Amino acid sequence: MVLKNTDPTAHAEVTAIREACKKLGKIELSDCEMYASCEPCPMCFSAVHLSRIKRLVYGAKAEAAVAIGFDAFIADALGGTGHYRTANLEIKRADGNGALLAEQVFQNTKG
Repeated sequence: MVLKNTDPTAHAEVTAIREACKKLGKIELSDCEMYASCEPCPMCFSAVHLSRIKRLVYGAKAEAAVAIGFDAFIADALGGTGHYRTANLEIKRADGNGALLAEQVFQNTKG
């Protein structure tokens, strides 16, 4: 959606939050969970936090996105922020095949 809409803020997580808020008619999504293919960037993490989503599960680590050309700022920012540890939000990496599949998608996208 970033390229399609010429909008650098149209990441999948932000787009999903916008659509959910519109559909549900509210900005507080504390009864919702989000599943993402990759560890969220700081902007997406902030959107998840501000919408009060209760749980975020991601597949690939940020380094997988960096390996195919995404900005290394994302991985660097994730390593240096305490927000992930202090937010009232459950964040976990997908178990087993979900994480492996997400990593493979990013590897196959390279090039």
